[in-house]
Amino acid sequence: MKRSKRWVLGSTVLALTLGSALAGCGKTDEGKSGDSPAPSATGKTEDKYDKLPKAISVSMYDRGAVAADEGSYEQNRWTKWIQEESGVQVKYVPVPRNQAQDKLNTLIASGEAPDLIWDYDRNYIGTLVSQGVIQPIDEYIEKYSTVLKKYISENPDLKPYMTFDGKLYGITTKRPANALVNAGMWIRQDWLDKAGMKAPTTEEEFFAVVKAFKDKGLSGSANAPVVSMYVWPNVIGGLYAAHTSQWYLEGGKMTNANFVDRNVGAIGFERKLYENGYIDKEYLTDKNSQKMMSDWAQGKTGILIGTVGNGIDSYMKDLMKNVPEANPVPLAAFSTQYGKFGFYQETGGTYYVAFNKDMKNPKAAIQYLDWMLDKGWFTLVNGTENTHYKLVDGVAQVIDSDKFKKEVAYAGEYAILMNNAKTFKLEDLIVRAPQDPLSQRWAKLNVEAMKTALSVPFRRDIPYVPNSPDISNVFASIGPKLTEIRTRAIVKGDITPAEALDMMRKEYKNAGGDKADQVAQEWYEKNKASFK
Repeated sequence: MKRSKRWVLGSTVLALTLGSALAGCGKTDEGKSGDSPAPSATGKTEDKYDKLPKAISVSMYDRGAVAADEGSYEQNRWTKWIQEESGVQVKYVPVPRNQAQDKLNTLIASGEAPDLIWDYDRNYIGTLVSQGVIQPIDEYIEKYSTVLKKYISENPDLKPYMTFDGKLYGITTKRPANALVNAGMWIRQDWLDKAGMKAPTTEEEFFAVVKAFKDKGLSGSANAPVVSMYVWPNVIGGLYAAHTSQWYLEGGKMTNANFVDRNVGAIGFERKLYENGYIDKEYLTDKNSQKMMSDWAQGKTGILIGTVGNGIDSYMKDLMKNVPEANPVPLAAFSTQYGKFGFYQETGGTYYVAFNKDMKNPKAAIQYLDWMLDKGWFTLVNGTENTHYKLVDGVAQVIDSDKFKKEVAYAGEYAILMNNAKTFKLEDLIVRAPQDPLSQRWAKLNVEAMKTALSVPFRRDIPYVPNSPDISNVFASIGPKLTEIRTRAIVKGDITPAEALDMMRKEYKNAGGDKADQVAQEWYEKNKASFK
């Protein structure tokens, strides 16, 4: 999922990593990339990596999902299985999901970064390229790979995502359809029926519905909020084509999402929700939206702005158990004064897996990734046949949802390369789900919601955003200030959304925004021919 992106790696890390890179120039220690193979006594060329242990380290997201009796992210049934099946000794380095880049930056600066570094954010990988933290892998793929080499050849559209300055700096795989959907909205049809209204198709109709829900006290009180929100920037930013992860082409000029005129509408949308009491007044400090999602699960709110599938399955099931008459249905993106734009949707590439420049054994890393892409991912995603799943029409159907959640769900974190996009269909989610009525009801609803979300395209003017210290350093310096201004316009309301945008633009300009825009424009002109 891809939620709102953050600008990372400040000048301190830049100095440390570049310093380390410069200090290492010219060295040819055994195990470092760049050494030439030496001929053996028999005249055959020896591969230096064959003398080294087949051992690598890999970063991974720690989502706190490993049960105590399962072990830890570093050691559990699946890490043992991976070692046995892949033939590679793997050390996993967990990083907190919500602070992943910060933690990786710290490891990089201290020289303790893992061999394989991966993230959802291509821009982050690009920053590591510009800082000399990671290395090209074209030679390794050509020399040591079979599976990766074939996959890249069969999916040439993915290559640009991991290509920087003409060189391949890692690998990514295609997202299946359900992984493209990252945001969506839900509305209680039973509340609409009670209010005598239809699902809104415009912003004006949306607020009319919300007002009716509140005025009629459908939450139990006319003073209570009627809207819950969960990772809502992916919805609101998408509705106004002002999603913070994007650069847009405004009249042919590259413009960051924070500064497009449409951001006035996005800020104004949140302001209306806040000032009228439609959302919880503490929503900005509601950690992980737990309070708002609890309200939704208890049937206290009638609209959910946030996501489909990812992270809300338990809340949706709880709602249907707690409030039997509840009838949540997906709500499509509605039009605003600026037009009709879809909720945030991911790009075609999924995780971006890169090679640390100080990796000792890239041959072992290629062996591990070849195995993962070939067959390792399937077991890590689905578990063991006839224990965790059974095959039904070629789809792995979960046997026991509680057992699966405890013993398998966390294992998907290790599957950093997957080859499932070509054969997957959204309807497979219904087959895959446990057969109890509640799970089946949710699976069918979720498939409908994904189709609804995908029915309105997300505006993405360029396939991936530019990466440059001239850009990232500007946003790192002004990020907190931009948040402060936006929050002031929403919560205090002593400045209008238009005034907030003007203030944000001034902060950007004073921090070197003109130079950042110039760099972004030059990057676009240089790369636009490769965009599809």
